[in-house]
Amino acid sequence: MNKGALMNPVQSHVFTASDGAKLHYLEAGQGETLLLLPGGGFSADIFQHQMEAFSQDYRVISLDKRGHGKSEKVDFGYRIARFAHDLHDLLTTLALTQVTIVGHSLGAAMVYNYIDLFGHQSIKQFIIVDEPAVLLVNPAWSDSQKQQYGAIYPAAELHGLTNGFLNEDNNELSQNIVNAMTTSYATQTQKDFILSCMDIPGDAASQLYLNNICQDYRDILKKLNLPVLFITGRASLHPWQSHQWMHEQVSGSKLFVFEEQQGGNHFMMVENPNLFNRIVLDFIKNK
Repeated sequence: MNKGALMNPVQSHVFTASDGAKLHYLEAGQGETLLLLPGGGFSADIFQHQMEAFSQDYRVISLDKRGHGKSEKVDFGYRIARFAHDLHDLLTTLALTQVTIVGHSLGAAMVYNYIDLFGHQSIKQFIIVDEPAVLLVNPAWSDSQKQQYGAIYPAAELHGLTNGFLNEDNNELSQNIVNAMTTSYATQTQKDFILSCMDIPGDAASQLYLNNICQDYRDILKKLNLPVLFITGRASLHPWQSHQWMHEQVSGSKLFVFEEQQGGNHFMMVENPNLFNRIVLDFIKNK
């Protein structure tokens, strides 16, 4: 851990969502608020390198979504609309306005839904990390459309995919996910760290992934009337062209594509934290 991280110890807090679920978040630093939203299945710890770096200049919060990490393992609410309301509850509880949000994967989907339900008045800037507009394949689409929208999951295979999390032992599935979402340049230490951050009950993961994959966020792009940065990886499981397409739909937005040798798959913030942090900070400070 670097000197800056030692100067800004990470604190642990809990708040109660509007439906009674007790949700945990990490907090470090002072100043303008930078909110980190991890992807589905992953705890707030996945942003460890970002907490250390960003907290030197900002108040940084990383959320354990319901059922994740140290948040309560409730047996209800594993859908993106509820997660969006959890985000609303967090912003309301902490009286956060003009917050910059970094949403990774399903964490970005939370914000898409939040903006649909509540608008973007409380959000100053939005960094979208590897979350396309659409995940479920429409068989009527051309290959070009699938690539543009980011659709990679055929409907006929969807339940087979999500039911895999219901197995009593899904360690092999978790390992396969990490392998598919990291580049060939990832170290075993980095892979082990990502795997250690996977923390969600299997039934919750099954419900949540099924719900998120079935969403279509293309209409939300028209509502992103705020500074937006899209980040993706050339070797990501999600076609990088989907973020190019989204960038073209959002006026004034920025786009950064990590090359494969730069850690350009789904977890570029773990594989190449220094570059990731610099790209995010440059965007925040230059806006």
